[in-house]
Amino acid sequence: MTDMNEPLPATQDPTAAMYGVPKTTRSRRSFLGLGVAGAVTTGGAMWGLNRSGVPIENALPVDLPDVLDAVASPEEEPFVPDPSLADRTLVVVELSGGNDGLATLVPRNAGVLYDRRPNLHIPDEELVDFDDSWGWNPGLAALEGRPIAALLGVGTTDNPDGSHFEMERRWWAGRSSGTELPGTGFLGRLCDQLTIDQPVTGLSVGSGANPSLLADKAVTMGLTDPGAAWFLATEDPWFNSLTTGLGELARGDGPTLQLNAARQGLSDTLAFAETLREVDDEAIRERYPETHLGWQFGLTAELIEQNSGIRVIHILHGGFDTHDDQRGAHEYLMMEFGDALAAFLDDLEDRGHAQNTLVATTSEFGRRVPENRGGTDHGAAGMMMLAGPVAPGIHGEAPSLTALDDDNLIATVDFEQYYATLAEGWFGVPSTEVLASGARPIDGLLA
Repeated sequence: MTDMNEPLPATQDPTAAMYGVPKTTRSRRSFLGLGVAGAVTTGGAMWGLNRSGVPIENALPVDLPDVLDAVASPEEEPFVPDPSLADRTLVVVELSGGNDGLATLVPRNAGVLYDRRPNLHIPDEELVDFDDSWGWNPGLAALEGRPIAALLGVGTTDNPDGSHFEMERRWWAGRSSGTELPGTGFLGRLCDQLTIDQPVTGLSVGSGANPSLLADKAVTMGLTDPGAAWFLATEDPWFNSLTTGLGELARGDGPTLQLNAARQGLSDTLAFAETLREVDDEAIRERYPETHLGWQFGLTAELIEQNSGIRVIHILHGGFDTHDDQRGAHEYLMMEFGDALAAFLDDLEDRGHAQNTLVATTSEFGRRVPENRGGTDHGAAGMMMLAGPVAPGIHGEAPSLTALDDDNLIATVDFEQYYATLAEGWFGVPSTEVLASGARPIDGLLA
């Protein structure tokens, strides 16, 4: 049994140990992750991902003959989904640390929780209305009355683990059993199927590189600061010359395949930097809470509005490892999330993107049923929230509060089924293209 007090890993600084460094084909589009992005952005504010999950600034040297062979390998034709789905965007919000589902969507009249959580359980009269049997955490007051889908009992049905490191690895890779982990991330493989000719297909905002976006063919990035493109907007002659010079480097054909790949990567990076230049910071400040999460959602709305070609956006909201002071800390985290999500949904509605944007949460695990010294320990099954074109209400089967595994809720929905729903139900990408298990989607979850 893993130590339940294991500290939360720094998800903003993933390491090669998460996946190893498999030898797989690198196309000219994934070459951006081998080092080009970091060469043309400032202050480490924009990061590319290499295949090992290491931000390019810290990546190991690449063996040149291996790159030559890889670039020369033929590319597989990407899966092309239904054209009517081509304007859809998926926004994944990772509630890092292990979100307590039983304190997010709370069962009403649950005497078991009062008994097991005498100091933590939220009284029914304080809950935000959801339906007759369930109520939201008071921090989610901004979401009251909104069409939200709640999927209960999500976790791994095969060998659950209480380690942040292990369960993050599984969720990022899209392999619930933890065995035979692929060298790419689930969101990265999804981007591989969705990429056509856009500069960037997948983006992690506000937290740097994230292993879930590791891709084979698609260009995916981690962006810690949209100000990375400031040098494109300045009137300073020196920076104007720099921009012109970088543009010239990105043009034309070179004498070698790897140089052409580098030029394509540089071209993609400059194109995306131009997109960042158009971000309306004032609009974000006016519409969104003055929090880091509010900024992340605001930037996401700006990128969707610009039709930049990004199909998958990852947002990190951390702090959910609530071993102590859970009642106050968790409610504050819920308030940050609820306020930012409500502003985002309103913004999408006003911009006309509400029906083509799906928001889905993830978290490595839930928390145990009993409280422990003012908090809760690492658990197993949790609950996920979806907003956008969804079927509002409760989905899945609520795990028993009494039939437990070492005080853990037993998962009733494998998270690969959840992922299959995002891939197949939202993008029309067959689950077999992105999940080795070929897990089937959950019926009735999406509208």
